[in-house]
Amino acid sequence: MVAEMEWLRQAQRDGLYDGADQSLDSLVRHIDSTTISDLDLVDHLGPNWQAAIDVIGTVAANGFDEYVSMVRASPAMRATDALDIRSALRGKAVALGFEAEWDGAQEVVAFYFQQCTLAALAQREVNSSVEEYVRDWDLAEAVARDAVAAAFAADFSSDESGEQVEILARGLQIVQVPSEFDPDYLLTRSVDPYENLHPEEAELLKLEDPLIEGE
Repeated sequence: MVAEMEWLRQAQRDGLYDGADQSLDSLVRHIDSTTISDLDLVDHLGPNWQAAIDVIGTVAANGFDEYVSMVRASPAMRATDALDIRSALRGKAVALGFEAEWDGAQEVVAFYFQQCTLAALAQREVNSSVEEYVRDWDLAEAVARDAVAAAFAADFSSDESGEQVEILARGLQIVQVPSEFDPDYLLTRSVDPYENLHPEEAELLKLEDPLIEGE
């Protein structure tokens, strides 16, 4: 998945889709000649790209359905202010000049869940309830986004940021091995309706339909 995203970035950079007619041979030649280096991944996903990809690998290791089942069976795992923490860490990344890289790492999560949810919906049994079938999908994605954000920001130097990173990373850790954590009644399973969107997209939707936020 990451390789596909990297190739698409390079194809766009190289103007592969600029012309009206692109033969299959030209696509094959471009794919065959494409190389993906550590520098490409740093440019796309930031200096902690390996840690971010490792999080995606952890999420994907058991397959989408199993991961969602683990989230459903998990006790409350998120800090109530997880989205605020993630936003604060993004602000620090922007201040350090890593806005595009932060968004790229979050985009990998979005791409994975888009591919998986589309495939899952296509395979859903006709008689099963859609509402029940998709329950906790947003939560599952939010937990993954939290963990990728934590991986991305792991090298931010301040003590406050380090604590924020630990808080965000803990959600996925609880989902993976809930038995290793004592129940924490300050945690939640809630998800903001906009939090799996890019901040700019979320703001636009809030302006278009401000009533959703208060429901």
